[in-house]
Amino acid sequence: MSAFRKQCIYFSTVLLGLLCLPLPVLSGTIMAEQTLSADRVVAESFQPGFGLPVGKVQSVRGETLLYHRDPTVGYRAEAGLPLYQGDTVSTPQAGRILCQLVDGSRFFLSSVSSLKILQCNYNAARQTGVSFLFLQQGGARFQVRAPVGVSAYAFKVQTETAFIETHAADFVVQSRAQATEVMTLAGSQLEITGMADPEEVTALSDFQRTVVASQPRPPAIEALLQPEVAAIKAAFQLYPPATDQTP
Repeated sequence: MSAFRKQCIYFSTVLLGLLCLPLPVLSGTIMAEQTLSADRVVAESFQPGFGLPVGKVQSVRGETLLYHRDPTVGYRAEAGLPLYQGDTVSTPQAGRILCQLVDGSRFFLSSVSSLKILQCNYNAARQTGVSFLFLQQGGARFQVRAPVGVSAYAFKVQTETAFIETHAADFVVQSRAQATEVMTLAGSQLEITGMADPEEVTALSDFQRTVVASQPRPPAIEALLQPEVAAIKAAFQLYPPATDQTP
């Protein structure tokens, strides 16, 4: 494994730690009566996040919530709402959400999943772009294509046990406490590094699967059969933005 890649994983982990630090609650936020837990509430109206938007919600099923950098105040996700760097997207039981980032990449969260947007920068003038997402739990499908004309581009996903990087791929990640399962669909080229063993890099291409555990061990690569591919696509269907937002 190259020293450069080690540095990328190190700085990505540091960035993850810094951006996951909670900020104080804003005293001027209007709260609803609904309480998610002892210290979490749903705001009655959406408030912008920090900086410029880095994406937007395309479609929602169920009462999916968006959190800015304050993890105690949630906003009900609706199609068309902007996403910001530092936002966390959280789906309930039977909830789903489809979002698109400014670089054109899309992510779809299945039910009982949580994802944080750590970084999303796209500069057409400089021909550079990078997106870095942390899948805290649950399942997600990512569709990634480097923007036209961009010479330096990277799309990164981190879980508790794995670090994934690609320039172009259509892939699904299932994140659990002790393991991460990665499955690729057509047009995929990605590299996976186990957090427990940064020296081990696994390359996946079309229609393959691997599992990265919390304990260091060489991941095995399996070929996905057509029935499995069909089941994955059905479970992580990228439905159109026009889909209604009822549960």
